[in-house]
Amino acid sequence: MGAAPLDLYNYAEAFRAPAKRKRHRGAGRLRVTDDWPEVMPVTKAEARVIEAYFGDILDELFGPLP
Repeated sequence: MGAAPLDLYNYAEAFRAPAKRKRHRGAGRLRVTDDWPEVMPVTKAEARVIEAYFGDILDELFGPLP
């Protein structure tokens, strides 16, 4: 086998923080559009999954189902 390096604790230099990225100022403000439909269709299977995982949280927020 080859010889071990002399300084086994000199590994900190390899983990320098990445250089900061410059801000791109040419784009200006972002335009956000909402193209979702007014009513989002949900299947019965999707509703069961949502109720199974988030039922307790939804009951706290909206109260139990009538």
